[in-house]
Amino acid sequence: MKIKPTLNHTHSLWLISLVPLIWGMLTATTNLLVPYLKDVYSLSYTQSIWVQVIFSSTPILASLPTAALIGRIGFKSSLQLSLICSALGCLLILPAGAYASYTATLVAISVVAVAVTALQVVTNPIIADLGPEAGASQRLTFSSTVNALGVTLAPMLAAGFLFRSYEQTTAEQANNVLIPFISLTVLVTIMSFALRKMPIAYPAMPATRHSNDPSKPNRIMAIKQRHFWLGVIAIFCYTGAEVSTGTFLISYLSNAGGMSFAEASRYIAIYWAGAMIGRLIGTVLFLKINARKILILNTVLAACFALTAILLPSRSGGLLLVSLGLCHSIMYPVIFSLAVKNLGDNMAKATGILVMAGCGGAILPFAQALLADRLFIADTFWLGFGCYAFILFYATVGFRVSASGSTKSNSTTVMQTHQIDLK
Repeated sequence: MKIKPTLNHTHSLWLISLVPLIWGMLTATTNLLVPYLKDVYSLSYTQSIWVQVIFSSTPILASLPTAALIGRIGFKSSLQLSLICSALGCLLILPAGAYASYTATLVAISVVAVAVTALQVVTNPIIADLGPEAGASQRLTFSSTVNALGVTLAPMLAAGFLFRSYEQTTAEQANNVLIPFISLTVLVTIMSFALRKMPIAYPAMPATRHSNDPSKPNRIMAIKQRHFWLGVIAIFCYTGAEVSTGTFLISYLSNAGGMSFAEASRYIAIYWAGAMIGRLIGTVLFLKINARKILILNTVLAACFALTAILLPSRSGGLLLVSLGLCHSIMYPVIFSLAVKNLGDNMAKATGILVMAGCGGAILPFAQALLADRLFIADTFWLGFGCYAFILFYATVGFRVSASGSTKSNSTTVMQTHQIDLK
């Protein structure tokens, strides 16, 4: 049964869902800096990819401290502090651009990355708690769609300021980052004041759990299920392939497709728009079609598109890489659901490990950058092709739960929450 939130909750949901819009815009604008700063400062691929490495590896370091912060000061104060940190990171990019300093830009990006991680850790529980428990999945799906909208809009808005069609000096190019990040600073500041003034029912401060009670031992169980660990690798491959494609798409279109940077930058928005559209379509298809079969289809298409782009480097090959956004759209939720199947009491621990597997978004782009400094850009996409091969293996064989690895659980699993058929 579909439970409608109250009017008050609906207004709060619309307001709080603008936070995922903000971190989506921050993420996409940062991704756009990788090819842009490479050109501005005449960097190698390995040097320029540090923007992405710093941004994508930060969740490993910042997630647990953010959770501890919530335990100390609560959700509302943590959200305000995260927004302030976002504005500070954007402001730090301004002097970095004014003085044309790549090192200072990396420092600013690290602050933005911490803020984006904190916003995710703080906001998702707020959205899940904002209304009846039965509608938590629906609310989180709505917020992820708003996030995808931000990821789609940001490259469209920022590219016009960054990639100019006329010649500029290094100082002028470095200054181009000012308007996009000033705009983001203003947006974040407005959102911070709006959330402070508007009444929102924040979750209660998490209670500190003690393990001194002998009747409730602190059980740390090893996860031995093979399908779970293969799922961790599949998540690592997915995040690596998605981020690498978005990071090196402009380089491919300009080197192999013969486009100008200004023209190629427009396709980044289309790439992320494909991911947003795919998520919307997927939420409908999952109710009627086996989700694992959709994953198989999307992975096969992604592998074929990547292989064509590698073997036939051209503008058409670049457009096939753009279409990978649509293929990537449903990979994460389906892989995640398959990986946590029948984990029982290990569910929380498993979820944390799967989130950390997102470091693939830092490691694989760095590996591709190392290759790009030695090979033609099209040949570096063999890494992505290898990722799709493993995901296909997982979707067809590796997902199976062994009889000995099955664990009973009284809790509702992710598959039940999202009502996805995974047989």
